[in-house]
Amino acid sequence: MNLRHLFSYIRPGLNTDSSKKHLAESDVFCMAPWIQLHAQTQGEITPCCMSAYKGDNIGSLRENSSLQHAWNSDKMKRIRLNMMEGKKSSICSNCYCHQELGKFSDRMQYNRDYKDYYQRVKATMPDGTLQEKNIPVLDIRFSNRCNYKCRICNSNNSTQLYEEELKLKRISPNTPKEVKAAADETIFWESYKALLPGAKRLHFAGGEPLLMDEHYQALEHLISIGKSDVTLSYNTNFSTLRYKQFDLIGLWNKFRKVDVWASLDGMGAKGDYQRKGQRWKEIEENIRTLQANATTVLFGIDVTVSIFNILHIPEFYEYMVENKFVAPDRMNLYYLTDPDCFNVTNLTPQLKHKAIELYRSFSSGYLQQVSDSERIREHSAALIKHMLSDDLKKQSEFRTRIAEVDALRNENFTALFPELKEMMTN
Repeated sequence: MNLRHLFSYIRPGLNTDSSKKHLAESDVFCMAPWIQLHAQTQGEITPCCMSAYKGDNIGSLRENSSLQHAWNSDKMKRIRLNMMEGKKSSICSNCYCHQELGKFSDRMQYNRDYKDYYQRVKATMPDGTLQEKNIPVLDIRFSNRCNYKCRICNSNNSTQLYEEELKLKRISPNTPKEVKAAADETIFWESYKALLPGAKRLHFAGGEPLLMDEHYQALEHLISIGKSDVTLSYNTNFSTLRYKQFDLIGLWNKFRKVDVWASLDGMGAKGDYQRKGQRWKEIEENIRTLQANATTVLFGIDVTVSIFNILHIPEFYEYMVENKFVAPDRMNLYYLTDPDCFNVTNLTPQLKHKAIELYRSFSSGYLQQVSDSERIREHSAALIKHMLSDDLKKQSEFRTRIAEVDALRNENFTALFPELKEMMTN
């Protein structure tokens, strides 16, 4: 969607010159710093998940375990002022990149979904301070606890990768296995619970959020204070719908809306290879169970596109849509950037050409028959544009990483992905 089209969604009461300038016309303005706090498993706080890993955090739960301290930190105030003045912030470079590729960015999504909070922008003080203390959106990754060993992940985000990374000397022996986001959990939980009455949306990710005690503690607290009108959203590997004494669907049915985005990168043996620990038949069964029993859940799929699966996304999409596991407009494609040896820009010229022809056929063939396919069309086009944006030439590093982990897991990349054989030989 063109940024200018966003203006048609703005409420009449906010149809001012400043709201039009920021929400409809600006290439840098984003509502996130006025409505959200995000924290990674290592404790770094940023305005959103897209701005994480950029080395310009607005705070740290390791240094101050209260969430509120980051809300008006010097860096947060500077980001707000930059956005109001039309200046770019380095922390927001992911969204700028996505927009250059023609993709509807998270920044644009925030402006569309949270335009009704624009009065907060007008109330911002000259130094960037926002006196409003209610934070509508909280996205806190409590820890790195996880049951998967994904090829594209690391031990910062999965406890299951710890032993492998030690053996491969990718981490120090002094590195702790399980990491909590906050240094002082008591202070953190008091600050988190204090924000829940004013929250409109809580996002859970990880690690694997459905295996974290903190996630269930949060849901039970919401139920105890009668806060069932909050929207719950997730990034989850969707490997389980039960945890200890908790029936997850039973809990979800107590809330007004639950937005579940399953992190699935492929089906069958190829999907299981990428996300070690995944059992594809169990994923299908979990989707069927959800569809049969959940009353308030919207289900979608987030695919992290890498060298492993770029040649299988069209087949995967068709399979999931035709089997009614997902609606045509509920699959997102996010291209992997780290580790960069798995980035699709590292494909050989021959494989890039193959990908171009595959997605051209996908768009002109199957997608012509599918209504509500605009999202996957846009994401596919942006993916190919990204693939062609660089030529990393890190095939040697790719081969090394594949061989090291294959040896530890007794797996065989080339046997499972013969179409990518030249990545191991060129």
